[in-house]
Amino acid sequence: MSYIIILTSITYVNKAQYILAQNNIKSYIIKLRATVERRGCGYGLEINENYLHTAVSIIENNRIKIVEITKNDN
Repeated sequence: MSYIIILTSITYVNKAQYILAQNNIKSYIIKLRATVERRGCGYGLEINENYLHTAVSIIENNRIKIVEITKNDN
């Protein structure tokens, strides 16, 4: 199972992915569906559930605002 971390802009999505990679956490930038998109920038980071809590901590510690975290339905 995976989760999607929705951020405020594509710039922050890219920055968060870079920071997570530096901490050996894989993430994938994905295009959000229109129903989810209105709450964020239109893109999010897909994270394996095993790394979710660590990833959220790292992102927040780097002062990147998380809009929402949702389960990936795919």
